[in-house]
Amino acid sequence: MKIAITGATGFIGGYLLRALAEAGHEVRALVRPGRATALEKPKQGMVEVHEGDLTKPESLDGFLAGVELLVHVASAHDHLGDEEMQKVNVKGTEALMSEAKRNAAPGFRVWVVSSAVIGAPVYSYYRDSKRVQEKIIRGSGYTWASFRPTLVYGRGDMRHTAPFLRKCARQSGTIWVPHSGLSKVNPVHVDDVVDAVLRMFSFDRDMDVVYELAGPGGISYNEFLDLTIAATGGKVKRRNISKRWADAVIFLKGLFTDVTEDRRASAYFNLHHEHDITAAFHELGWKPRSYAEGIREVATGDWWKRAD
Repeated sequence: MKIAITGATGFIGGYLLRALAEAGHEVRALVRPGRATALEKPKQGMVEVHEGDLTKPESLDGFLAGVELLVHVASAHDHLGDEEMQKVNVKGTEALMSEAKRNAAPGFRVWVVSSAVIGAPVYSYYRDSKRVQEKIIRGSGYTWASFRPTLVYGRGDMRHTAPFLRKCARQSGTIWVPHSGLSKVNPVHVDDVVDAVLRMFSFDRDMDVVYELAGPGGISYNEFLDLTIAATGGKVKRRNISKRWADAVIFLKGLFTDVTEDRRASAYFNLHHEHDITAAFHELGWKPRSYAEGIREVATGDWWKRAD
């Protein structure tokens, strides 16, 4: 199958690019000018590069020419600001759908690797931009599927996983948790995300679908930390601060500076983040690994021990 992919120079997108190419598909990757060297070559199969930018619609001309499936992974996150999220997540997706109408092959489909944050009750512009992104794809007239992973971890993730492992691997000190740590999180291994997407190729159902992707069960945030500390051999101690005291600190800080993000984080980590993976389990035969198993595998070796 001829497949186009966005976000291939990123963490999840890089894993998907290699898996699709090694499965024998013809893959065309959208890469910003000057970023082609950031693509990791697959062990087998060829990858075609299309230089373009989601924020510049004219640069997408021909990207989807003859393509049967778009795997849309590229995304701008909170740290890039509202304007960039609007340009990439919303306007960029609109530009892709316009390019598909001009050049895509008959029977064209869209699979978007989105985010479980879409269902979160805590406001963020990122969440809303991803909701709009899905609405654009749903309204395009093309057959679509949405994969919504929760917190994704894995080897090669230098932005989140590696710093977290280094923090937990310290041989002294304390990790202060500004809440009870009893709320549930449900991380998912990047290899399991890729496995769910690949299983979709053998799922014979001509219907639009949403799959939440998470671990087999939620674990408390305290357990999440403790398992990571154990996997890295860390000696750092975990200490919890009650929500009452954490909120008091945020209040005092708010007298002098903007604490919007602190308040959102406080609300976020006092919610249970358990996700319904039954659709992927029953329809795709998908079985994710537990965090205890996954983090032990991820923490082996020294890939994460030195900051870039």
